[in-house]
Amino acid sequence: MPEYRQDPLTGRTVIVAEERAARPHQFDIEEIGSEDASSPNGYRRTCPFCEGNENQTPNEITAFRPVSQEGGTLPDTPGWTVRSLPNKYPAVVRDAAYNDSLAFPSHFSLNGGSSPQTCHDLAFPGLGHHEVIVDTPRHVLSVTDMTEQEVSDMFCMYRERLRTLKAEGRWACVEIFKNVGVAAGASIPHSHSQLIAMPFVPPAFQSMLLRARQYRERHHSCFWCDMLQFELGKQTRIVEETNDFVALCPFVSRFAAEVEIYPKAHVSGFETMENMGDIVLLTQFAALVRRTVTRLEQAVSWMKGPLAYNFVLQTQPFVVSSQDDENLFHWHLSILPSLARAAGFEWGTGLHINPVPPEKSRFSGSWGSSFFMIKIPLLVPRVINALSACTSCSEMQNFHGIFP
Repeated sequence: MPEYRQDPLTGRTVIVAEERAARPHQFDIEEIGSEDASSPNGYRRTCPFCEGNENQTPNEITAFRPVSQEGGTLPDTPGWTVRSLPNKYPAVVRDAAYNDSLAFPSHFSLNGGSSPQTCHDLAFPGLGHHEVIVDTPRHVLSVTDMTEQEVSDMFCMYRERLRTLKAEGRWACVEIFKNVGVAAGASIPHSHSQLIAMPFVPPAFQSMLLRARQYRERHHSCFWCDMLQFELGKQTRIVEETNDFVALCPFVSRFAAEVEIYPKAHVSGFETMENMGDIVLLTQFAALVRRTVTRLEQAVSWMKGPLAYNFVLQTQPFVVSSQDDENLFHWHLSILPSLARAAGFEWGTGLHINPVPPEKSRFSGSWGSSFFMIKIPLLVPRVINALSACTSCSEMQNFHGIFP
């Protein structure tokens, strides 16, 4: 069984999961068979996620299946648009021995700042839920290869899975993420996402919520709402603004061209969009995500091979420390291009060195030529104005200065 382990001094928590070592790595497998190359929708008989290969995966948890006059198709058969499955190689597992999952971590300190009670063996079983969401039945790699409707359906499945897992009452926090390309950690070249539910809120997330609570207590407002207002006023890091969403390069960007997308309205949980005309909003959000990744890919189109990147959807934990914290968070999606790898300094200190200021990495091309010393074709979307000079480090002092 997998195991959570925590360093008593730093609070760093890891998952030890031998099962993950058995994952297939189909990026290493040549596409074979002339019948595959000419098949509709890029079908690959070696790909477990392609429509028609449902017998190569565990039985589906749920799927979106269009209903016709004859009715919908049966589970684990073709005819789906998005499909959710148990992960065949899970990092965490369900265990009937622990019915009350939320009480389980009380035996395990997750407060990295507290005094260590022991110098060894701080661990508990790797309880959780791990699934794969197959984004599309077609054999494509990136969201830019998907239609806007397919991307919208993918986010609809995210929302539905969050709602279902929240209703179980067993999990404290759910992370949904997407790895695209080998450099981003993907093992199968068919667009898919992953979901991991945990019986506790990870220490880094706890720390973020604590600081957001401190900000609200001092300013009587949401940190992220105030940050969006500030960024929209400055306009130096905005990638695109729509009626209901904002895409921006965060002030503290860890990587070149890192992007975060937020709803303008204060919404804590991604699964709670049902009262906001959610279908229209999800369609708008999906289109913005697709356009943003398109810009990223075009900005580095000179690279050999497709751009690798990660999605991370951060949403309100299901369990919070008090009723006052139920609407504390502001959900958002982070897009992290794999343009550089962490090296010794980053591993040793936890500090990322970003050679491209976010004020200059709004996909106009200038950041790429200075970083890689290779000329990149200019991409100037209509929503981006001419780049201004790099903002000084004191620019956000008034906004961020409340924290030590």
